[in-house]
Amino acid sequence: MANLKWSTAPFIELQARLSLYDGSDEGLEDAISDRLPDLKNLLSIPGKNEESRIYLAKGKLNIDGVEYSINEEFINQSCLLADELSIDEKIAAEYLQYGTEYQAELDRQPLQCAVVLFHTRRTFILDIVKMILEYATQIDLNSRQLFIDITKKFVTKDFVTLAVKSMIDIRASLQQIQEKEVSGHFLGRDQDELFVENIKFRREHAYQEHESLAQILILICQLRLGSIDHLKTVLEAAATLENYDQILIHYSTCLAAFFESLCVPLDLDDSTTAKQMFKNALDIQSYITNRHRNPPTKLTYFHATIDLWWYVYFSGLCSRERELAADPASKIDYEIDIYRPALEAVMKGGAFEFMTVLAYDTSAGSELMTDHVEMRLRLLSKTLRPVSAAPHEFQGQTAATQPLSLEVSYNVSSGFDKKFLDVMSNLVDAIISNFADLLKDLRFREEELAFGDGVSEHLDADDQSQENNDLGTIEPELERFFMFISYLYTERPDSAISFWADPEGNLYGFIVWASQAQTPLMIAAYCDMLGSISTGEESALAAHTFMKDDESSGSGGSAGDHVTYRISWEYISEVFTYYIAQLRDFNPEHNMFASSAISRSLIGIPDKPELGEDERMVISSYLRLLEKVAMYNSTARAELITRQVPDSLFQFLDCHTMLTGAIFNTIRAFLRDANAPTRHAVWRHLDAYLLHNQIVVARAPSVLAGAPGGLHHISFNDRFAILLPTYPDVLALISLIECLTQVAYGDTINDLPFPEMLGATYRAPSGIQPYIDFIIDNVFFTSGTAELTAHQQLALQSVCLKFIRNCIENFNTDLMAIASMSSGAEVGSGGVNIDLAVKPHGLVNYIRIHPFIWVMQKLFEERIYAIVFKLAALGIDVITEPGQYKTRAAEVVKVALQVIYRVLLTEDAYLDVMERFSQADDTSAHISGGGGARSLIVAAGSSGTFIGMRNFEDAILFHIYVVTQFALYVNAEQVSIASVAIKILDIIARAPQFLNLDYDIPAPGSYANGAVPDIAVKTTFESIESGRRIGVNRLLSALDTVEESRRVMFGFITQLERPAVQYTDWDQVADDSDTAISNLKLEILQFLSRNLCSLSGKTNAPPKSELPSIEVETSLLSEVPTISHFLLGFRVRDGATAASTTLLEHNYAHGGVDSPVSLFRTVVNVLDESIVSAASSSKFAWRTAAYARAAVDIVYKLCAANISSTVALSLLRLPDYDFFRKRVAAEPVITPAGTQWETLTYRDMLYSSNNRDYDNFDSLGMEPKSALVLSSGAGEEKSTGALVQFLAARTFLLEYFAVELHSVSDPPTSVFEKYVQRLITMRGIERASTSAEEWTAPAVFACETAKALELLDFLEIDVEELATSWNISSTPVALQDIIGERSQYTNSGDVGTLVVGNEVNIFSGIRLTDTCCYPLPPLAAATPGSADSLAPIDNLYDLDRVRGVLELKVRELQYAGRLSDPARESVAQQMSRIVSGCRRQNLIVCLRRAQSQCLAAWCRLLRVVLVDTASLESKDDRVPGLYTFILETMQVLAPKLLHYAHIWESRIAEHLASASVALVTAISPYLGLNEATPTTQPNTTTTADEEEEDDAAIDIVRTLFRVALIAVQSPHASASVRADLYTLISNFICDHPPHRRGKLSQLLRTIQSCASGSSTTDSPTAAKENRLIERVATDAVSGEGVTRIMALTVLRAFAAVGNATGQQFVLDALVRYNLLLLLVRSVRRIDMDLDDENRVSNYEVTSFKAGLTFLIELAQSRTGAAQIIQSGLFTVLQNSKFLSIDPDVGIFAYTSSSAGVTPEAGSHRFWPISSTSGGAGRNVYFELVVPTMRLLTCCVLSMGQRNLGVLRLVKGVLSKRILLVRAVLRRVVGRDIGGERTGGDDDEAVVAEAGKLLVLLSSLTRALENEDGDDESKRN
Repeated sequence: MANLKWSTAPFIELQARLSLYDGSDEGLEDAISDRLPDLKNLLSIPGKNEESRIYLAKGKLNIDGVEYSINEEFINQSCLLADELSIDEKIAAEYLQYGTEYQAELDRQPLQCAVVLFHTRRTFILDIVKMILEYATQIDLNSRQLFIDITKKFVTKDFVTLAVKSMIDIRASLQQIQEKEVSGHFLGRDQDELFVENIKFRREHAYQEHESLAQILILICQLRLGSIDHLKTVLEAAATLENYDQILIHYSTCLAAFFESLCVPLDLDDSTTAKQMFKNALDIQSYITNRHRNPPTKLTYFHATIDLWWYVYFSGLCSRERELAADPASKIDYEIDIYRPALEAVMKGGAFEFMTVLAYDTSAGSELMTDHVEMRLRLLSKTLRPVSAAPHEFQGQTAATQPLSLEVSYNVSSGFDKKFLDVMSNLVDAIISNFADLLKDLRFREEELAFGDGVSEHLDADDQSQENNDLGTIEPELERFFMFISYLYTERPDSAISFWADPEGNLYGFIVWASQAQTPLMIAAYCDMLGSISTGEESALAAHTFMKDDESSGSGGSAGDHVTYRISWEYISEVFTYYIAQLRDFNPEHNMFASSAISRSLIGIPDKPELGEDERMVISSYLRLLEKVAMYNSTARAELITRQVPDSLFQFLDCHTMLTGAIFNTIRAFLRDANAPTRHAVWRHLDAYLLHNQIVVARAPSVLAGAPGGLHHISFNDRFAILLPTYPDVLALISLIECLTQVAYGDTINDLPFPEMLGATYRAPSGIQPYIDFIIDNVFFTSGTAELTAHQQLALQSVCLKFIRNCIENFNTDLMAIASMSSGAEVGSGGVNIDLAVKPHGLVNYIRIHPFIWVMQKLFEERIYAIVFKLAALGIDVITEPGQYKTRAAEVVKVALQVIYRVLLTEDAYLDVMERFSQADDTSAHISGGGGARSLIVAAGSSGTFIGMRNFEDAILFHIYVVTQFALYVNAEQVSIASVAIKILDIIARAPQFLNLDYDIPAPGSYANGAVPDIAVKTTFESIESGRRIGVNRLLSALDTVEESRRVMFGFITQLERPAVQYTDWDQVADDSDTAISNLKLEILQFLSRNLCSLSGKTNAPPKSELPSIEVETSLLSEVPTISHFLLGFRVRDGATAASTTLLEHNYAHGGVDSPVSLFRTVVNVLDESIVSAASSSKFAWRTAAYARAAVDIVYKLCAANISSTVALSLLRLPDYDFFRKRVAAEPVITPAGTQWETLTYRDMLYSSNNRDYDNFDSLGMEPKSALVLSSGAGEEKSTGALVQFLAARTFLLEYFAVELHSVSDPPTSVFEKYVQRLITMRGIERASTSAEEWTAPAVFACETAKALELLDFLEIDVEELATSWNISSTPVALQDIIGERSQYTNSGDVGTLVVGNEVNIFSGIRLTDTCCYPLPPLAAATPGSADSLAPIDNLYDLDRVRGVLELKVRELQYAGRLSDPARESVAQQMSRIVSGCRRQNLIVCLRRAQSQCLAAWCRLLRVVLVDTASLESKDDRVPGLYTFILETMQVLAPKLLHYAHIWESRIAEHLASASVALVTAISPYLGLNEATPTTQPNTTTTADEEEEDDAAIDIVRTLFRVALIAVQSPHASASVRADLYTLISNFICDHPPHRRGKLSQLLRTIQSCASGSSTTDSPTAAKENRLIERVATDAVSGEGVTRIMALTVLRAFAAVGNATGQQFVLDALVRYNLLLLLVRSVRRIDMDLDDENRVSNYEVTSFKAGLTFLIELAQSRTGAAQIIQSGLFTVLQNSKFLSIDPDVGIFAYTSSSAGVTPEAGSHRFWPISSTSGGAGRNVYFELVVPTMRLLTCCVLSMGQRNLGVLRLVKGVLSKRILLVRAVLRRVVGRDIGGERTGGDDDEAVVAEAGKLLVLLSSLTRALENEDGDDESKRN
């Protein structure tokens, strides 16, 4: 024991390695060898030891060489644990120490943790042993020998003995647990949650350990490693059993496996061990014989069965080894030693009876075998019955005949069930092969009893008589064997294929022999057995072939004169024909009641013949056989239909027998894959039988008054009650109707699931309404009656809920929306005539007749939805913990949740219809389908009572207890249940009732019964008031205040961490297992993310796009606690006392956000695992990228929201997370040719895409997928979906970097410096060899790069190239219509199949952009506040709507007879192509947005780095490398900016241009790009290296300048892009001093060389120059916002360069295109902006000043001044409105509220913007006057003093503005004249400048001379 490990860690690791073993694991053998001592000892552990107790008393404990000091409390706890588990005290102390370490993780006290770890270790040891043995038994495993060798090292005699001893110890432990539970109940401890949980945990693990031990023994037997000593040990242990329980199943299976291993060699041809095997068998035979001398007194049936099994295998051994058996030394007499004891075990011991019970209670479908009740009663004695039998089936039992009951409260695992089936299947084969004579004898005895003749082939008459006396009464033992086989293979498809595999084999021969059964019970049992072994496609086909072969019904004589018939399809058909004739033609006057007047009546005729008990039983078995064969194989089903079997079934149905339920079940089997006409035919037959045809019975039911015979008129409900008298009948009918309401094969939800005129000719109301009333009101509402067993209740409720679900799912809620785009019979923008596309024709009829409305009306009644809630709230324990109701309860819960979910999704459509119904009083109600749609007319009153609830969420609110169950179901191991639970929770989490505390709760009187449901009143209002008290929403209050709140929290944690092997119910999931699990976990992560936002509304409100949302708008983040905060582990404070930013706090409790186990930590771990797994392989699966996106989305939102940022950011900075550093280091770098997305690189997507090859898309499902992600599709599409997910994850990560970096920058700390260093530090790039096409590092710093620049790798993904490859139009306006686009390149072969009548494409009239598109939220501009930079709103196709519209169009043409059959296949292909095209269009749109948003996030991070580092005192010392980083970033961005400016996707270019401006601004202090900030300090010297580095930097800036000159000319460059490019150009020209920017001539050559849009240095031409000037001037004239201002600034800069070099290229270009005229006239815009209050916008003031500044620069030359004057400058000024305003009144500026004219972020610093917003601002009168006077002065001076014409023009302007002149002169010369002055010092400076300019102009033009003369004359 010294080498044993009591810790769980090594075993958990080893078990994980074994579970993932794929044939190659080099270190696995060594790892197993290290734990070999533990495996050998299995569960053996030293018991309590006094020496160990004394050792602990010393206060020391040594664990793995580490010595601990322990106190007295620890010692006492250790002793308690030792007593509890009966283990050594030192080992108990070690477990207690481990428990202390795991206390936080397991959320238990150390003592409870120790118990958990104790059983966990045992469980993992058993799992490891099982896996090793399983691998050793796998013949096809290449490394099988390795595991065989390992097995031999620990599987010894002692090992098996230990295993059996452990099984005995577990039984003793279970007894102790039982006693402890009884004692606890007596002491009142059953109310202690921990006590109950401990008892439950230990019991469950005990059963699991016992089962694992049994599996180990079975595997040992399969490896033939068992010995006779091992078998004797097991037999001795089995002899001590006293109870019939699940332990018995384990022992039974082990013993059967041992018998087989000792008597059947692995290789039948191997005779080397035959002698030894026979010798061992003789030893066991002797052991069994000796045991008969002292037989056990308990469990006699069990021991008789064990004896029989031994004789079966021993008989086979003797048969194979005849020589050894015939040896006198063996003393084996077959008759005496084998056959007679075996026969006694069967007939007297009840072996077959026990086997039947054993198979029944382990059968997957035994609980629902309601049609077997009668047969079970006849086959099972009064002292033996299965536990699943209903109590009322065995009435009148006395205490002396206590029935056998297998109390299987613990369900066997799937692994053990497989072993049980394998062992029992081999046993069946052995019985049939080795004891055929016994089976024949049993059959002979029964036939002798039935027919009274014949003698046994083994005994003469006298001996047989004596034997019968010894064996007792002859019972149906052969039938019991048949039923044993039947139950064994029930609901286990194709598990009995061995019966059909070899027509020459014993099993097939047994079927042939049994098919000649004669007695009714034997026939029934045989057919039942045949039905069970026919389950599965292959088995059903084989059974059908067997039944139709040799249908000549070969006959022969038996022992007497009765004829032997073989049961075949022909024979069964003859039986049906015979009984139908007998039952229908019993009375010659039968037709007298055929009058239509009494067709719905009940006729009582006393002499009506009835089927006898035996006849019913036999025919019922025939029906079950037909049901199984027809259900599982389509070929057999089709051939049986051709035999007119369904017709016979309906004829049998009309005979009104007690086989109604069996007939319904058989009919349902024939409906698999049935088309609509077939289903409609069944509907008509069924409706006529149930609601029309007369009912002929022998006696009127007691529910009717009157004589036994006669004629009675009855209601619908009475008919149902009479025709369906038993539970199986009702269940079968509802199951049939549920099947009929499914969408028929080839149909869609646009068609009714039943005939339009169903019952219209003979009943009212017609249609399906009577069935809805019966199923919901009569059955579902009363399904909880105590008269039914729990299994029966659940089965009935399940099928009722499925019917309800079908009625809701099969209604097309999109029809109303689509109808709004149609105009009656004319095809409008929708392109579909809805009235012709649906069936029945007309939207009105469709809605009126469809069961959706009627079912929804029922569900909105409190009495119905309360039952749905009750079933949905059965509880997580019922569906996950072992129990006999687990499977059925899980199904009920799943369907109930699906019903609730479907109601929540479709209630808007229903309430809309009902609202319109309710508007009708005595007239008809009209429901409009929308604009232009015809009205829906429904008879008044047809809507029934309209319930006062506003929606279904109100019902949930008043039954709020169910919300807790929804949250608990998220942790269900059934994928389908957990998935629908999280969807429901997501909807109600954002419903106003639960989100908004001010939501008006419906008054109790609004309910139909006038009162709030009693079931929820107390809980609801307590929760609501609590929610108001603590200031959180109701959902959070409901979950946070219940006792199971922590369980809810841990449920989410467990589900996200659950491995795939622990999930179940894959057959209930449409997707494959990996996709289903991924979708479930992503739905949970999305739920957490969505509820961190403040938006409300249903998740189904936006159409499903199958693509992710990548919105990061921080304004949408919730600032109040939500359910997500609670689940993630935040502590929610009381809202009444806490500030809004402190509502969430740290939480150190278990499950809290600060604890080792929390959902927050799990989310971070999901992110870590996703990125690490992808980065290690450079392969990003869709699933990996989606996990990363969802996880980092949650982290970012927590860090960005004010309410949670403090806690979240502090947590992520802890060393345990170190989130920023780890994420920076782990974020992978992607390349177009190196990174795989699913299975394709980006280059592969480009090269493999074939525009004409649509066959790749055949795998795309037509059913709607999750709205979260694109989880299925062709290779390129799925790969693109993975890329979109990755970019979204990168976006959120960059946003988090920016938030975290900014949070630690104020004030700057060492953490901030470290963060910046990790982003900007240059480092070497480790890359593998790349191809020429692969992206490489930047050229200047080719050996180094920064992490922040690595994160720009996504820009190498050229989306436009992919769009071109996919033929996706790059229109910036809207989505191109896919139908029109696809028709352009449809080949000629396709065109012929897509025409109707007049050579017109059948889909050409549909505009998907009008009917199936929805807009995405607009993206934020790169420059905040500039609306002119917003790209067009993106639209996505709703793919579900696309499919629906196309299907409607096809249906319209089909119903109109305009679509031929040959064209339908081609049309289906075209539909698939159109949907695929829409999906591709969506992918391109989302990829563009994702790339744009990712770049936007990167730019935000860059700005944070630049802005926050700018505030540091010593930049070079504190942030080394920032200078180099900025230069490298500029070099990287320059070519990208040039590229993206020339494509229509302007958003990328916007962000690049904005970032470039920020970089240039940040580099200015380093390079001294302005005179105010010199490059070096006065006392410092510049080295040659530094100068060389600065020159290189200037070259990079100059490159960016050249890029800006070229890019601004692109026709695709948006206004926002051009504004930033203008800023770059202006900065380089105006701000750079001459020694930095180079010679002006060189600058001019650069401008001229780039003027044509290229970077070549050819000699400039006029055309080239004009392109650049024309673009800038056009923006200066017609642009708006920042673009206009910066364009004017650039024109001024160009003009300045021209003036300095003597090159008037700007003036020449403006004059040539008359742009100067427009620029001069644009001065008048200031007058247009003036309002009646003399106010003007700040924007226009800035624009005016910029425009005049440019004109001033241009007017500094004589030519420029002349052109300006000729362009009408003086005309504009003469008529200017602002110059005429009294200066004392003034002009006041205001800030426009329009984002489009608010130049904030991108404006030039020379044009400051006032912060005044709205209202009156500063007086800008003189700010407008000064540039005007300056322009006039420049014109006068440039034109010359002698230019009298100009002087006269100026004089004229000044003469008309005498008030202006006087006001300026008064303010300058005489300050006390003209009233009170306004403004401060700045105003005085402006006035002073204005005065100087006016004096100069007056002096030059003598403008004031006449004015002075006039004044003097007036004085005179």
